[in-house]
Amino acid sequence: MVLGHPYDDTVLDAAVETGSLVAARTVLEECRDDHETRALRTDVLGRAFIGRADEIAEAASATGDPELWLLAGSVYRHEAWTVRGDGVAEDVGHDRYQIFFATLRKAVAPLHEAAAQLPEDPCPWMVLVCVGQGLQVDREQQDEVWSETVLRSPTLYPAHWYRVQALAAKWGGSHEASLRFARETVARAPAGHPLTAVLPLAHFEVYLHNLEETFRARRRVEYFRIHTRYFEDNAGELVDASDKWSRDPVPHPRAREAHNLFAAALSQAGDLPRTRRHLLGMEDRLHPVPWAYLGDPEQEYRRTASRYLLT
Repeated sequence: MVLGHPYDDTVLDAAVETGSLVAARTVLEECRDDHETRALRTDVLGRAFIGRADEIAEAASATGDPELWLLAGSVYRHEAWTVRGDGVAEDVGHDRYQIFFATLRKAVAPLHEAAAQLPEDPCPWMVLVCVGQGLQVDREQQDEVWSETVLRSPTLYPAHWYRVQALAAKWGGSHEASLRFARETVARAPAGHPLTAVLPLAHFEVYLHNLEETFRARRRVEYFRIHTRYFEDNAGELVDASDKWSRDPVPHPRAREAHNLFAAALSQAGDLPRTRRHLLGMEDRLHPVPWAYLGDPEQEYRRTASRYLLT
C-alpha cells in the first residue's frame, strides 16, 4: 500500500529525487502537448520544491523560461497552502492567513508570465483556478480564469477537481453549485474518461460539510442519518457516473485517483461489485482524498478492502 503516489511516471520521480531545476524544467518541457501529464508534473514538482519558490522565480526572471515561470507559480501555491494547513477557516489564525495570502499573491505574476509565453498551455490557468480560490477573488474573476483553462483543455482532470473545490460551500459557493457543476461535467465527459469522478468528489465535499455542521450544532439524529445514509441516498447517480467511465476506460494518469473516489463513495453506498472493481483499479495506491474525509486514510482503506475484497 502506497499513500500519496497514485501515478506512474518514472521520469517525474527521477526529477523529484535529484531536486535539480534543470531536470524539473526538462520534464515539464517535454510534455507541453500532453496536458494531463504536464498538469500532473506541475502539481508534483510544485510540492517537491516547496521552500525554493523565490529561487525558481529568480531563475525564471533571469532566463525568461516559461517552464520555470510555471514551476515558480506552482511552488508558491503549494508553499501558501502548506502555511494555511488543511483545517477549517476558523482554525487558521490571523497571522497565518496573512502569510498565506501574501505567498499566494506571489504566484500570480509568474503564472501570467508563463501563460503569456505559451498561450496554448492550460496549466498556468489551472493553477490560477486554485490561487483565485485561496485569494477569495470575486466569482466573476474565478469564472474568467476557469473559462481560460477549459478553452485550452476541456477535460483537464485536475482543473475540474479545483473547480469543484472553488464552488463548494466552504469557499463561499454552495452545495447546489458544486453538485450542478459535477453533474454537468459527468454529462459532458467522454465515455471511458475518469473525469466522471468529480461527482463523488463533490458529494464528499457536501457530506463532510454537512457532518461538521450537524456535529457543531449537536443535531445528533441528523448527524447519524448523514453518516449512515448520505451515499446510499445518492447512489443512483454515482453508479451511473461510475458505469460511464468503467464501460470502456481509456488510459489516464489520474485513473487511480478516480478509482479512490469511486471506491470510497460506492463502499459507503454498499455497492459490492463496483466497490470491488474500483478497489482493484486503485492497485493499493491511496490518495488522501477522499479517505481522509472518512477518518485515518490507511485504516479506512484497510477496513474497506477487508470488507469488499475478501468477501
